Amino acid sequence: MGEIEQLKNRINNSGMEGIETAHIRDDYAPAGDMMIRTLTNSGEYIQRRTPMHSVDSKWRIFKKGSEPY
Repeated sequence: MGEIEQLKNRINNSGMEGIETAHIRDDYAPAGDMMIRTLTNSGEYIQRRTPMHSVDSKWRIFKKGSEPY
């Protein structure tokens, strides 16, 4: 299984929790940003800052339809 497929599985299995984009950047360095961009551009995945309106919010990536809002 390729790294992008592995990442898709991680995101899909995370459900409404999503995966912090900072973790993806660290886990898949130096290609993490490119992988996030590829998934987001595909239209199947979406990034959100959660929890909304919180000073502790963090960017996360979700499978479209599983995003919290």
